[in-house]
Amino acid sequence: MQQYETQLLAFTSLIGWGHMLFFIMPFQFTGPFVIMIYKMLFNDVLRFLIIYIIFLAGFAQSFCILFNEYGLQGYISSLKLCFLGLLGDFDLDYYIGGKYPLTSVILLIFYVVLITILLLNLLIAMMGDTYANVKKSAKKLWHLERARVALHFQNTMPRSRRLFRFKKYWINIEGERCMQVKENVNNKQFQSTDDEANND
Repeated sequence: MQQYETQLLAFTSLIGWGHMLFFIMPFQFTGPFVIMIYKMLFNDVLRFLIIYIIFLAGFAQSFCILFNEYGLQGYISSLKLCFLGLLGDFDLDYYIGGKYPLTSVILLIFYVVLITILLLNLLIAMMGDTYANVKKSAKKLWHLERARVALHFQNTMPRSRRLFRFKKYWINIEGERCMQVKENVNNKQFQSTDDEANND
């Protein structure tokens, strides 16, 4: 039981530190950069993963058939080999030493070209477009995220305290909600201007 708690604690600590990104969003220096990471992860990387998983499952099934590795364990082993191939860590001798070396090597080359070269470069290109779009409207997005963070903290306040704060700025005039603005007028400034006019 303790080993599961330790593993769970490792993941929760990572999530906890990741939540710190929420608190640095309101700052102009770090806000746009956090927005870029968020958009790349949940737009570009997510689309890449959906397409990659389809190809990964297909190639893993092909290699599993070629190497006569049937069953769940063989399929998982084939998935692991294909994933390591994405990172460039594949053993060519393993593919050559199989029962169908030519077919295995052809499939491996096709996999490397399609996944490592085509899809990964496509992912980099999509991230470049996302970076350019966010950079173009960085100030607007920063203001938007700053307002969202302020709204989040406002919603965490008790309702009675929120209403008390609202009454300082909002008033009802003939049934309509209006915002009141207080101006501080410096009478001495107007007095000095009048004195200067009299002297002239």
